[in-house]
Amino acid sequence: MKEKTIAIVNQKGGVGKTTTTLNLGREMEQDGKKVLLIDFDPQGSLSLALGIDSEEIPTIADLMSLEMQDQTLPEKEKIIQRVKGIDLIPSNIVLSAAEVSLVNTTCREMILKSILQQYQHGYDYVLIDCGPSLGMLTINALTAADSVLIPASPEYLSAKGLELLLQSIAKIKRKLNPNLGIEGILLTMVQERTNLSREIIAMIEEAYGKLYIYNSKIPRSVAVGSAVLKNVSIMEYQKNNKAAQAYHSFAQEVMNHE
Repeated sequence: MKEKTIAIVNQKGGVGKTTTTLNLGREMEQDGKKVLLIDFDPQGSLSLALGIDSEEIPTIADLMSLEMQDQTLPEKEKIIQRVKGIDLIPSNIVLSAAEVSLVNTTCREMILKSILQQYQHGYDYVLIDCGPSLGMLTINALTAADSVLIPASPEYLSAKGLELLLQSIAKIKRKLNPNLGIEGILLTMVQERTNLSREIIAMIEEAYGKLYIYNSKIPRSVAVGSAVLKNVSIMEYQKNNKAAQAYHSFAQEVMNHE
């Protein structure tokens, strides 16, 4: 199987992008896949969730800086952190400065793609956890990716925001990455018993039914946040939890939905 690069994107914060990246990556790894996670958010949430202190080690911002200056990138061993069988290129707030520098860089949308060409070989999946924005970093992620996975919570603003995101994806597909596909929409933080939740889910399914909407829907659960605080996936923290079961089913869907 050819390696597949998936960008996990939604410009709205708090919809579960980092949690989804962490749990999807862990489930893929448990299934025997080789996975590389890229923390591409200046907040560094994925690095923190995996217990990595990115203050003292090289990060994706260092690679961006080297690539922008057309300098040689370090060997895999010097940049990739291994956490319980999963590989990570970490991030921190310095990535914000790298994003500002991108503005005056030649081929600025292609920087991450060039970096990944050096590091992605040997992996079944590369998952890019993007920050809550449609700025230059997210454009880089979409240009580097084979497909986009969109976590969305069943709230009105999240549903409306999908439209803007889909327009941006279409533009990048047209101008920068003709092979970019949409993996699917994952509904997160679902409270199935509330009318609002049901109505918004129905609205999303009606409006975006032509896109793949995962059968697995991630229920709202306090345990998901607790697991992140303990630097483990929800399955490792509480495997019988409904959210753990949902993430397991979701990962199977992603791996089977080729």
